[in-house]
Amino acid sequence: MRLLLVEDNAGRIEAITSWLPPTVRPVVANSAGKAIGILQRDRGRVFVGILLDHDLNEQAITLRDLDLSGKDVTRAITRHVSRKTPILVHSMNTSGGPAMAADLRQAGFEVTQIRMQVLNEDGFRAWLADAIDLWELTSDPDVR
Repeated sequence: MRLLLVEDNAGRIEAITSWLPPTVRPVVANSAGKAIGILQRDRGRVFVGILLDHDLNEQAITLRDLDLSGKDVTRAITRHVSRKTPILVHSMNTSGGPAMAADLRQAGFEVTQIRMQVLNEDGFRAWLADAIDLWELTSDPDVR
């Protein structure tokens, strides 16, 4: 199983990936442009879940990345990702995080919003357990 982690802060990436069980492999997108590219390439139901940050310019790869945010990634999610994929918005941005969550909910996604300052291993693992249960209940074994 693969989990898409859209996050540009190295410390947060390290924390979240350390909470993953061995059966879940992280796919890390440390810029909005990289996340959009991954989503365009890996369409449909390929991730057990997506973790999404809003402000993504700490590790910008291109000049265009400086103009992109989680809001742009949200648009790519709504175009390319199965509505069966649960999303955890962990953004600390007080307006961007809730706006992304609202847009994704309106598009039909199951969204949990937990700001990174309060997200801990137990909360993350509870969300991930639900995501894995959903994956196992709704995935075609031939597609995984």
